[in-house]
Amino acid sequence: MTDWTAVVLVVREDEVDEVSGLVWDLGVSGVEELELGNGSVELRIGCDEEVAELVIETLSDRWVVSAEAVAADTGLDTWREHAQVWRAGSNIVIVPPWLDVPSDVTTDDFVLSIDPGHAFGSASHETTRLCLEAVVEFVKPGSVVADIGCGSGVLAIAAVRLGAREAIATDISPDAIIATIENARRNEVADVVDVSTATIEELDSATYDLVLANIGAATLCSMAQGLVQITKPHGVLVLSGLLAEQTETVAAALNQAGAVVDDVREDGEWRALVAHRS
Repeated sequence: MTDWTAVVLVVREDEVDEVSGLVWDLGVSGVEELELGNGSVELRIGCDEEVAELVIETLSDRWVVSAEAVAADTGLDTWREHAQVWRAGSNIVIVPPWLDVPSDVTTDDFVLSIDPGHAFGSASHETTRLCLEAVVEFVKPGSVVADIGCGSGVLAIAAVRLGAREAIATDISPDAIIATIENARRNEVADVVDVSTATIEELDSATYDLVLANIGAATLCSMAQGLVQITKPHGVLVLSGLLAEQTETVAAALNQAGAVVDDVREDGEWRALVAHRS
């Protein structure tokens, strides 16, 4: 089994979002935060060896970075000890399968059992919650949804639970494909969530009422044309994984690709763009 690498560095609390934004764009599989006190946070960034080289090259100019070899099935799962239930939108409740459903959950709530494994999408991150809030707002009965860079599949699964007729969930990461398939089965929606490694160029144009991509600013810019092309005329795009200072760049790429940005939503330092295909 291929070994993983944990890239380790200590940053100030106000630098955590910046570092996370940089490394998610590089394709890491997880970021674990450990508060050290005195305003410092240790970050352990899980990735394969090839991505680790990019992470170290990107960060080492500003921070002291080290790397540790980690067996593939250990080290990246310590976050489970601190996992918790998350609410997103008006009525989505994300419950890790090893935790109990909270007593305050009502019949109006949609409870999703999500285990991200080594993929992204536990709902602990601000960008995932921003996207889930948009799913609640924009999914209509019969919608067809695309979740590009699906991670755990939480967005696609939430969409069909909220009434979408079908959702496609795509990712290039084998860990994400495994996690999404298992989560779709766990939530009894495997028949309407199509899990795929298809690239955006392989998807049909003008097919999706709602396109979701929670990936990272650089990737969103490079994929902007494709994201707009697969969206139906007047369909909605929700793009996240970007920091405040990256918003204008991603918005410009969307505009150039033929979309109109309608709203910028925020959670802390993180942003989500809501746009429509003109």
